[in-house]
Amino acid sequence: MDTQLNGKSAIPLHMQLEEILKSNIRDGIWGAGDRIPSENEMSRIYGVSRMTVRSVILRLVQAGLLYRVQGKGTFVSSSKITGRPLSFMGIQEQLDQKGYKNTTKTVYTRIIDADRKLADILQVEKNAKIVVIARIRFVEESPFSFHISYLPEKLYPDILSKESEFENRQLCDILKEDYGTVQKNIMETMEIVWADKEKAKLMQVQEGYALLHLEETVYGKMDRVIEYSNVYFRGDRFKLEIANSHIS
Repeated sequence: MDTQLNGKSAIPLHMQLEEILKSNIRDGIWGAGDRIPSENEMSRIYGVSRMTVRSVILRLVQAGLLYRVQGKGTFVSSSKITGRPLSFMGIQEQLDQKGYKNTTKTVYTRIIDADRKLADILQVEKNAKIVVIARIRFVEESPFSFHISYLPEKLYPDILSKESEFENRQLCDILKEDYGTVQKNIMETMEIVWADKEKAKLMQVQEGYALLHLEETVYGKMDRVIEYSNVYFRGDRFKLEIANSHIS
């Protein structure tokens, strides 16, 4: 590991340190998934303050080169997984096709009363019963995406009796195969959001970490909404590919 910082250089020490850490990643000294030295260790190795080390690590985390796991340390990010919009294919099916080992864990299920926003989205009356299903997907045993699905209970009155299946069947398959729903149209939007306390804990990142938020509304026959979902991807692990084959 290169430990040389030049105090006489016109280049600030923090920029020199950042370049050294980038080189360690680029040259394979630190491989994907490796835990890097702690802030205290690097402060001692490079002869700079812990605050300087922390600021450099934060920049590399924000750049997606590193990621932090609470209570475990800072690790080198894997190459980002490229995925297509979920309207093209479910994320589990995409991961399976690419050969990534992935698992799903149910975080919680509940029934709530629709507030005005949910009622408008799901085309139901305010206070109508809504089934909420929250799941987290892991890729190679590391959190990859957090899914929260909202379903009108009147369309799926006994769906929570299938809770044991939520971890080994895609929800879209359950809705199609067990309830006969047919997807006619899907509206998707994507934006960057910052992890709150709940999502940071589930995704094993720090609060304020960048997540890709996909909001999805699924329409069935007669333009009736059959599902509404919010999906959060770790920004250091996923990038979206959009292909347009209709360019003239």
